[in-house]
Amino acid sequence: MTKLFAQSLVAAFAAIAAVGTAQACSTLIIGKDVSATGNIIVAHNEDNGGRLFNMQHYVPPAKHKKGEMIEFESFAAKIPQVEETLGFYWTQTFVPDGASFADGFFNDAGVVVATNWCGEIFEADRMEVKDGGIGYGIRRLVAERAHSAREAVDIATALLKEFGYFHDGRTYTFADAKEAWQLAIHQGNSWVARKIHDDEVVYIPNVFMMDAVDLKDTETWRIEPGQVERANKDGRHDAKDPIFKWRKIVAPESIRAERWNANRNVIAWKFLTGKEYNDPESFPYSAKIDHKLGVADAMTLLRLHEDYIGEEQELYHSASEGICRTTSHDSIVYNLTADPTLTEAWKTVGRPCQSVYIPLYPLAGPAKGTAFVDGATATKEHFAGTPAMFDFRAEFTPHSVFSAGTNAIDYLRGGEIAHRTELIAKIEGKYLAERADVTKEAAKLKGDERRAFLHDYNQKVYDEVLAVMKDENARLMPYKVEILADKVKADSDEAVAFALLGAKDHSVKSANLSATRAGMSANQLNSTRKFQNFAPAQKMEYKDVNGDGIEDVVFTFKSKDVTKGAVAGATMDLWLYTQVNGHRVVGFDVVPVETKEVKAAASRDGKHLL
Repeated sequence: MTKLFAQSLVAAFAAIAAVGTAQACSTLIIGKDVSATGNIIVAHNEDNGGRLFNMQHYVPPAKHKKGEMIEFESFAAKIPQVEETLGFYWTQTFVPDGASFADGFFNDAGVVVATNWCGEIFEADRMEVKDGGIGYGIRRLVAERAHSAREAVDIATALLKEFGYFHDGRTYTFADAKEAWQLAIHQGNSWVARKIHDDEVVYIPNVFMMDAVDLKDTETWRIEPGQVERANKDGRHDAKDPIFKWRKIVAPESIRAERWNANRNVIAWKFLTGKEYNDPESFPYSAKIDHKLGVADAMTLLRLHEDYIGEEQELYHSASEGICRTTSHDSIVYNLTADPTLTEAWKTVGRPCQSVYIPLYPLAGPAKGTAFVDGATATKEHFAGTPAMFDFRAEFTPHSVFSAGTNAIDYLRGGEIAHRTELIAKIEGKYLAERADVTKEAAKLKGDERRAFLHDYNQKVYDEVLAVMKDENARLMPYKVEILADKVKADSDEAVAFALLGAKDHSVKSANLSATRAGMSANQLNSTRKFQNFAPAQKMEYKDVNGDGIEDVVFTFKSKDVTKGAVAGATMDLWLYTQVNGHRVVGFDVVPVETKEVKAAASRDGKHLL
């Protein structure tokens, strides 16, 4: 059965809303001839909002029964499975209602998958899709099936022809050690694909950037012919012109001029070429440069902000619309080698400008602590939204340590920004210097012995950085916060008290009621960019809460205000942002969040999971 796009649009947008917004992802491709490593480098920032866990998995290859069907989004088409699938590394954006457009992959054949939202197409161009169309399936099935970047394009376009894409549009990056491609998909079965030349760099934010499709150059370009015919009929393309101006034909000029796209284009292209572009219609899709770029350069680009970030802002990233911003929760750089098992990745488990790019060999399996379920369970839960899956877990360190630290720094600001930058440079410098030797040593090994060696390295460096960040968090958040409730009701006006505990070396005297707010972690609330959007304290009183003879300060808030963005039925980390004696103080406690309809699952030990 064929359903009109309008029928699947509501369901599709529901999936998009689940991740807040994806209007901030960035992708950089460095061709091998301009790469300092001699390899293709792919770098990507993933940006989304809301209650979000970024988990890492290795999903092993598998055999499937004949006739098996694949289901992702409940409203999307069911797709026949192939008999054998490749294993793959999966960096998962795990959100309550499922993320259709946010995950990244690197498979056993050495194929990278990264994507950028590219929406706001011309309304007249919306097309029909079959049985709800396809969304998440594109990236996941490419990861399971593609043995090269070129084959990834073939797989994706075959799926588009069969089912159609249910979202406005997106640009997919597929790359292997030999070549890189980008596939720009316009809703339905309307697309263009381009091979990235070895002597060029490509940067893309969240807007269609491909332009000037040479219809005669079939080695560089591939295009779905129907859209050329449609453009000829509606007068947007002259059939005699061999150049098809794709981005202008499929999307309005206004989307290229949007601040959150234009700002990043200006920043990126100035870094890459030294030239400042101010006209959105002149932004290049690719460029040939006269110098080489390496892994460290890719990291630098993904951390770039506007010049004014941090100036007179309450939260450091609250007004940022640069490449790195409040929603940047995951960043990765791949140095693609001929042997996929030796491909070097560098991944942050937090906002890139405030996080270490931790070295990783993706196919050796991620470190323990980077996920709290296995890949099979993660697949089943990806669109399930089971509330208890979004519990705060102390052992899930990407959230409990790394994300917590970046959230604290964003509020504390001041010298902490510079301190973190210096610390990152020191740690990364060590790993950058040693990486070639580690890869060389691994190359001497084979099979399981190589994988074990590289997995041990993955674990060792993750644990090293984790230990540093735990110490940093203890320094950044010396005050203990305690929520004086067994649970918090998200649909209630009743009061909930947060206590900031005094200690021998931490007095809470001179707390500032008017400067006190509480709520979710700022880097998990896409809508909360300004400090005043958090719940204001209703009142404040001093008393000894824990009976240690030292006075504490207790702030009272409305339950429904401090739980904005929380997942009902989960045990959540709720944060206190305040000032004591003119100094900013931040910390959090963990508490079940309920509504009248949904009760939170009991914590495993009956206590807050601190």
